[in-house]
Amino acid sequence: MKPLAILKMGFVAAAITASAASPSSAADSVKVMFDWIPGGWHAAWYAGKVNGCFGDRKLEVSLQRGSGGVDTVAKVASGLADVGMADLGTVMIGAHKNKAGVKAIFPVYMDNPFGILSLKTAKIASLKDLEGLKLAAGPGDSNIQMLPYALQLAGADFKTEKAERADVSALLGLLLREKVEAFTTFLTTAQILKAVSKSAGKEVAFYHYGRDLKIYGSVIFATDTFLKERPAVAKRLMAGMKCAYEAARANPDAAADALLAAFPSKKRGAELASIRGGIILTFGAGTYKTHGFDWDMDKVARTFQLALTAQGEKVEGAAGAAYVHKFK
Repeated sequence: MKPLAILKMGFVAAAITASAASPSSAADSVKVMFDWIPGGWHAAWYAGKVNGCFGDRKLEVSLQRGSGGVDTVAKVASGLADVGMADLGTVMIGAHKNKAGVKAIFPVYMDNPFGILSLKTAKIASLKDLEGLKLAAGPGDSNIQMLPYALQLAGADFKTEKAERADVSALLGLLLREKVEAFTTFLTTAQILKAVSKSAGKEVAFYHYGRDLKIYGSVIFATDTFLKERPAVAKRLMAGMKCAYEAARANPDAAADALLAAFPSKKRGAELASIRGGIILTFGAGTYKTHGFDWDMDKVARTFQLALTAQGEKVEGAAGAAYVHKFK
């Protein structure tokens, strides 16, 4: 081979090597903060990290635990993560009342997961059955913030401000020791707590009042900065999330495997039950059947109005559209 040809081949090889090592070929990092300790339907994200839903879209997703939706909104708004998870009402109140620079981008729970866990012997069949009971809730719990309005709709006379506050990790213990008679939780979490209670020789029951509110539950939200400065990454993240949740719906066992690979101490049966609860809240609702992962703006407006009502704020003309982001 002539020296000139060899030199040309060297230039080509160098160009290929440089291209492969260039920043444009690297995955884009996205920091995600959950609403609480990872578990249940969060498994879709862990599965997405191993099944290609994120990697195939050149996304390197890092996942962090949260400490309640209110706290997650505040921390993400401060720049500790690019996107977070919280219920839509909390995101909207954070943006509207507390001026947090965030917008909801992706609905996860099309039906709201709010509910009450009690010993089965309490026989709670409606919110009116809470009257006279000792209730507990965790700090920063969005459920307890919405409960007064739900009680009002149900015609129940119950003062939620008297509810005992305790760390979320202590709530089940308080119930099983009968120190409290019920506490606020979520449908997906309740599936795990039922299994734990059964192993302790106690039977608990979950009353799902959230579905009667006809509002959104948990959503993924992003900072205004992320949406403005990294719009292409945000669009790829949307596609990755759709892929991850649809894959977890199709194969909940694989989603559970991915979650347990990250957290080996978790109980597979309980987590799988919680994942199936998440599937119901996401894909079983009428909202998904009519809108898919696009926003139902009437439901967005109702969510905002109920969140404002729960905060004692005025609702006149409150549509909430300013606090959700639609990708073009």
